Amino acid sequence: MKTFEVNGKQYKGKEFDFNLVCDLEDMGISLDDMQKKNLSLIRGYFGLCAGIDAERAGAELQKHLISGKKFESITDVMSEELEKSDFFRALQKTAETEDTAVETAEEPEAEPKKEDWEE
Repeated sequence: MKTFEVNGKQYKGKEFDFNLVCDLEDMGISLDDMQKKNLSLIRGYFGLCAGIDAERAGAELQKHLISGKKFESITDVMSEELEKSDFFRALQKTAETEDTAVETAEEPEAEPKKEDWEE
């Protein structure tokens, strides 16, 4: 498990499993929101790794930014944990299968043949 640093303290990254995603949803970050709410995702992930609530996590991250640091170490760990997550791989596979099924179901009907027009 990779680690990252915030305000001089090391934190262990957490695996993106079903429970972590549920915990993030409890903090208001759904799977659909992950790309739209980057800062909320970073705050939520940090809070879960640090064992603190969102309010305190936000205050720590603000201090981190004000001191001239960036979120790169946190986002690198998050990305790595997402990439190696069996849970996310399974979700992706399911989504791809559903997308293929939807595309197949939405195929337009075949054009009537010329002989079908003649009476």
